[in-house]
Amino acid sequence: MYKNPKNREKKNIIRTIFGFFLLGNSLFLFLSFFSFLFHWKNDQSQLDKLFDKEIRAENLLGKIGAILSHCFIFCGIGISAFFFPLLLFLTGLIILFGVRILRNKYQSIIYHFLFFSIWLPITFYMIIPENGILSGVFGFEIGNFLISLFGKVGLGFLVITSIILYSIIIFRITTPKLKNGIKKKIQYHHEDIGWIIKLWESLKKKFFNDRKTDLSIDHPPFFDKKEIKSSIINTPNPILFSYKSKNEDVISSYMSKKDLENNKKKIIHILNYYKIGIEKIKATIGPTITLYEIFPQVGVRISKIKNLEKEIALNLSALSIRIIAPIPGKGSIGIEIPNNKRSTVYMKNILNSEESFKKSYKMELPISLGKTVFNEIFMIDLAKMPHLLIAGSTGQGKSVGLNTMIIFLLYKKKPEDIKFILIDPKKVELSIYNKISKSYFAFLPNSINPIITNIHEVRDILNSLCKEMDNRYSLLERAMVRNIQEYNGQYEKKYHLPYIILIIDEFADLSLSFKKKQIEIYITRLAQLARAVGIHLIIATQRPSVDVITGLIKSNFTARIAFRVSSKIDSITILDRTGAEQLIGKGDLLFSNKNELIRLQCPFIDLSDIQKIVDFYGKNTFQKNGYFFLPEPDDR
Repeated sequence: MYKNPKNREKKNIIRTIFGFFLLGNSLFLFLSFFSFLFHWKNDQSQLDKLFDKEIRAENLLGKIGAILSHCFIFCGIGISAFFFPLLLFLTGLIILFGVRILRNKYQSIIYHFLFFSIWLPITFYMIIPENGILSGVFGFEIGNFLISLFGKVGLGFLVITSIILYSIIIFRITTPKLKNGIKKKIQYHHEDIGWIIKLWESLKKKFFNDRKTDLSIDHPPFFDKKEIKSSIINTPNPILFSYKSKNEDVISSYMSKKDLENNKKKIIHILNYYKIGIEKIKATIGPTITLYEIFPQVGVRISKIKNLEKEIALNLSALSIRIIAPIPGKGSIGIEIPNNKRSTVYMKNILNSEESFKKSYKMELPISLGKTVFNEIFMIDLAKMPHLLIAGSTGQGKSVGLNTMIIFLLYKKKPEDIKFILIDPKKVELSIYNKISKSYFAFLPNSINPIITNIHEVRDILNSLCKEMDNRYSLLERAMVRNIQEYNGQYEKKYHLPYIILIIDEFADLSLSFKKKQIEIYITRLAQLARAVGIHLIIATQRPSVDVITGLIKSNFTARIAFRVSSKIDSITILDRTGAEQLIGKGDLLFSNKNELIRLQCPFIDLSDIQKIVDFYGKNTFQKNGYFFLPEPDDR
């Protein structure tokens, strides 16, 4: 229907005038009310002489201001009268400028105004009955009436109950929210007084010289009493790390609620800009990254969100983001954003945790790869993998990851249950384990070095390991069992077969040797057949190219770990998909196994702690039969 432009313009003029009228009145009332608080005693006695020119009111807005203030405050609702100018001001803003936020909340503002206009006068009368300007006549009359009904104590309960019920309705407080809020408050105060606890601990240690801190080697802090009974080794575990009451890998870098909400708003804003509707979004904070789960509306194409990766990264000012579209097993799309301040996952806390003990209890060769974005300890059983391929650029956490695997196996298995073969072409990465070679290593006959550093010796050790595999298969055949677990179950006392873990720190160096083809044949043969007889391979390389990780090797290593790599091609080579190039380094990794991809933060263990562990096991462990020798390699 056609509307006359003149009529529309006339309405707009009237609307503008009315809006400014309300703003002006709100300012007038506020100044008069504010002035009344200071001059009401002098002005009140002169209100009956309104038209006397010789009488001047002390109120900033003169006699009119004094009269209005007296009516609204003293004879009205007391201090709650200040809500009137506020309400007029907001109404004027809505009429003039159509402020959407105010317009949407205008109805709730009215409800707040009505509630507090009644609640405040009654409360002030109950607390300060002699001050009339706070409660007004309304508060005085209603307060007196309620006190006559309930008494002063009863009125107090009524006032407190009303504000509690009001808060529950307005802020939608539920029992779970209340519990979480109390927990956060307790945690905040606990952290706030943390320095007092630390000071007390240091003073106690200094002046009392608590001898119990030695804990004698019989009660190590790593495992609970149940695990100590099963005794990982014949001698007790060492006290390698100083005990701390506060778990160090608890996320100390939790993003503030404000930052989380801001990021959510930015994600929603950029998606709305490209007309992508979402139902809800929730965030989970991990040690390294924060996962934002987006639940798109029905009909939204996943590819549209996936293609906005760079735009979302720009809008969030993030170094890099990774989009999981969709998250397996969930009806959502994940956006992984690096935390501003990452939290270190310490190996000692994983070893100490009850969660780690429960998850590894029934595993043959348990290894912890770190923590997930949900702060859960992630465990794998190497016996079921059955081999592991690791790749990553220099300095991204590959060597630390290998060390944590070795340490975890040392803690969980006895010397007679596990033997290592370490191949270290770089000669320095794994040399720290020399001291435990007698108890935990498998040797070539007449060999000098426990750790293989000479490329020319690699062929011999692999050849010897293949012969050991063939010998073990002969044993299984004669015993009519299918695998090492069944064999050890039947012939534990007669002849015990230990697991053998072959670890190669830099496989690329071996692939450059003149015996490359021979080495690849041995590795492939072991990867295909060695699982059943308890021989497992962990191979690491910093150059995941197709000439190093060939198709034949990849096909036999279904379990793979990728630390940060330099390009998408490297990521595809190791994982058969992109994503590793978007990691942020320092132990940030992707674990792939049978089409399952999980992002983890690798645990950190300091070199000094590794040295303590190795020193302990070097001094306190032994094997009844001495060295464990592999068969003599072929001369060819």
